[in-house]
Amino acid sequence: MQQTWLVQDEGNQDLIIYMLGWAASPNAICHITPAGYDVLACYNYTAVVPLRAEAFSRYRRIYLFAWSFGVWMAEQCCRELPLHRAVAYNGTPYPVDRDRGMRLRVVLRSMRALAKTGGSNPFSEGAEEGRYMPSGPYPDRSAAEKVDELMFLSARAEEHSAEHLQWDKAYIADKDEIFPPDNMRKHWHSVGLGTEFDSYHYPFAKAEIVLQELV
Repeated sequence: MQQTWLVQDEGNQDLIIYMLGWAASPNAICHITPAGYDVLACYNYTAVVPLRAEAFSRYRRIYLFAWSFGVWMAEQCCRELPLHRAVAYNGTPYPVDRDRGMRLRVVLRSMRALAKTGGSNPFSEGAEEGRYMPSGPYPDRSAAEKVDELMFLSARAEEHSAEHLQWDKAYIADKDEIFPPDNMRKHWHSVGLGTEFDSYHYPFAKAEIVLQELV
């Protein structure tokens, strides 16, 4: 798991942790770094690396914002953290699940497309406003990296999915083309959560989706 500090200032007392989705880079959220917060982005998952509470003990509040496969990874890596608030976006703790996550064939199709073409994430390209991850100062990752990541995530999530965290809110995009909205509703409604919003799979086009959760 790769970790990149977007903001790290000794004067900041609060921390935002982004657990990003498959094939993402910090470009996905580098436009959402509010003043007064340290910001850590986690991505490129080819191993489970727990975030230890002692490493973040100086912070007054820790906010977790997890997207897509990052919801599953947060369940694996953030169990020890004293989270002030945990918010999920367009994902569930069961990402490779017929009823509560993605259909496995969608994952496999994405893997085959990347392996065959050597191209970038098929979910991050396109011209429609707000639908795809933006470009930014961080370099894109190689197709080989993305294939390795997807192989790891799909295999581990299929075998090791469980609920460990207490989520405060879960956003469900009504136009999500990756995680079926009905599957997300099925899971999140079962635990009393599920806030619908007008979006595609990429949720961070508007900074308010994060800023309004800093309470």
